[in-house]
Amino acid sequence: MNLIVFGENSFTTIVVESLVKKGHNILGVFCPLYENKIHARLETTCNNYHISFKRVSEINSDSFYEQIREIQIDLIIICHFKKLISAKIINLPKLGCINLHPSLLPYYRGMSPQHFPIIKGESETGVTIHFVDEGIDTGDIILQKKIQINNQDYVSDLQNKMKAIYATIVVEAIDKIKTNKNEYFIQKHLEGSYFGKLKISDCIINKHFTCQQAYNLIRAVSFPYFGARYNNLIIWKAIKVDNNFIDNKIELGEISVFENNTYIKLMDGYLKLIKFEENEK
Repeated sequence: MNLIVFGENSFTTIVVESLVKKGHNILGVFCPLYENKIHARLETTCNNYHISFKRVSEINSDSFYEQIREIQIDLIIICHFKKLISAKIINLPKLGCINLHPSLLPYYRGMSPQHFPIIKGESETGVTIHFVDEGIDTGDIILQKKIQINNQDYVSDLQNKMKAIYATIVVEAIDKIKTNKNEYFIQKHLEGSYFGKLKISDCIINKHFTCQQAYNLIRAVSFPYFGARYNNLIIWKAIKVDNNFIDNKIELGEISVFENNTYIKLMDGYLKLIKFEENEK
């Protein structure tokens, strides 16, 4: 099958490798022109497989459209691509345009699907392959796979679980599309939930949080993201501890040092900070 891929990072790389191993013909991989090196692994992989790799400054420009219009595309695949693609590009391929979204749609649409399920205390999430339509993550669902979120999982742990699914789910979705049975789940009419791009303001611990709320936030925004913020600290790792082993005279929200360890007192107990640093800003 003749494919083009829109992607940006190492997550896209896993999908590209799975497509090559399955024997699909990737006619090109396109990445936005960012001023960083997020694309480096993806570009190296494309070079190794002799796949055309291009960084594009204006993905919805007429010139780019004309460039890919000449390609005989069966399917467009989008994976971790933060730019919205115009309808005229989406409608080019014979079989449509599909997107990999790291949540169980219709829940956690938008740009932070790996963070907010942990923040909200969910016990599971997943990966969805869906057709792209005019909405944001609202197209018909082709395939979904669930992932358990353990109480010890940080965002990097969750991403590692997702990577294992990325290695198979897109090729499985393509096989399903090729059967042409149209056995898809329509989600456009469902409310679901949406969360925008993660911001530092989303990472702030409030002293009125419960320990579980703060612990969830720390896990959800830890490395390689912003880190949770409390007063002048950036917190990367913490654990919940017994309520009564520290002097109860400590005020709510106070940061204290006890037996060479640092703690924050919250609404229902204490967090012991395992890895943290001062915020220099």
